[in-house]
Formats: sequence, structure tokens, C-alpha cells
Amino acid sequence: MKARLHLYPHTGPGTRGYIVGEPAALRSLARHLEDAARGLAGFDIVECYGSDGHAYELALVCDVPEEEWQTLPLPSDKQSDPAQLAVVRTFDELKQQHQDK
Repeated sequence: MKARLHLYPHTGPGTRGYIVGEPAALRSLARHLEDAARGLAGFDIVECYGSDGHAYELALVCDVPEEEWQTLPLPSDKQSDPAQLAVVRTFDELKQQHQDK
């Protein structure tokens, strides 16, 4: 059974973000968060489903160097693009290389 999960980022200082999910989705997210935090790569991908039943990927990233933290725009910033983090770019490049084989 596919469990649904929605993520709603905070929109600025003092505001609230939300993770809304069915119990199975929240348990799966918790397992993946642990895997990302303990893993050598500091990265994990979770397949999630919206209330419309469509799948999407949630990237969990923990190995971000301090230099990148210092320049990483806040989620509420329209310039924010976590896909530009070095660890994410490396993961995407490796995934693409694997798919090309």
C-alpha cells in the first residue's frame, strides 16, 4: 500500500513548516532519515506519494560542508535550489552514469 506524505516548507522566519503523512509514510521517512544520517554518503532518496497518488522523490541530505551552509539560501528565498549542493550534484551524476550503462 502506498502511504501519502506532503511537505510544506516554512515561508520565512517565525513561520511553520509541515510534514503531513499517514503513519506508514512517517515511519518510512524516519527510517530513511536515520539511514541518511548514518550512511557513508550522507544522502538518501525516499519515494513518496501525494494525495493524488503520484510518486515523487524526497532527497535527504546531511553531509553539507560548512562553506555551503554559509551560502545556502533559506527555503523561503526564491533563489533557493538545494539541487545545487555538491553532494546532490555528485549523487545525480553517479545516478546518471549508472543509468547510462
